Amino acid sequence: MNWKIEIASALLVLLSLVAAPAWVLHVESEAAAAHEASPARVITLTAVAAGGIWTEEEVAGHNYWRRQPEPARTVVLSGENVVIRLKSADVSHSFSIPELEVGPVAVEPGKVSVVRFVAPAPGEYLIQCSTRCGPCHEEMLGTLVVLGSGETLADYPPGLLPPRTKCPNHGSAAHSEGGDR
Repeated sequence: MNWKIEIASALLVLLSLVAAPAWVLHVESEAAAAHEASPARVITLTAVAAGGIWTEEEVAGHNYWRRQPEPARTVVLSGENVVIRLKSADVSHSFSIPELEVGPVAVEPGKVSVVRFVAPAPGEYLIQCSTRCGPCHEEMLGTLVVLGSGETLADYPPGLLPPRTKCPNHGSAAHSEGGDR
């Protein structure tokens, strides 16, 4: 009778060592397949405290002080899976889109933070920094434009961003004279 119990115990141990990992691998492969079925739109935004902006332009040490990149006006489609890679060109920031309840997410220099969400109903949404990052913090804004079926960027004329008074956009008199820093 003892040998039956030992065989049953050995089978249970074998089953737990083989079946449980096999089940986990099966579930993970299904999740990966589902993820591949709905590809995400990947966007990289960089926070720049000196100019008080979020930008889609590449900002690195060699061009950080030489020019002022354009504020982000990121465009996605309603219902699209969105992945935003967040970088800082200088100091600690935090990313948020308050109207969509995205963030705040810490954005540290030298690291990449990631935000994932499904693009909501069509509209224009304000992107902001929620960590005091410098004298241009209040103007550290960008926008996310979500287009619906048949819409174009022309359906959303710029205007959500308030006028920049402390940290003007590049091309202004203050920037060209070096007076914005």
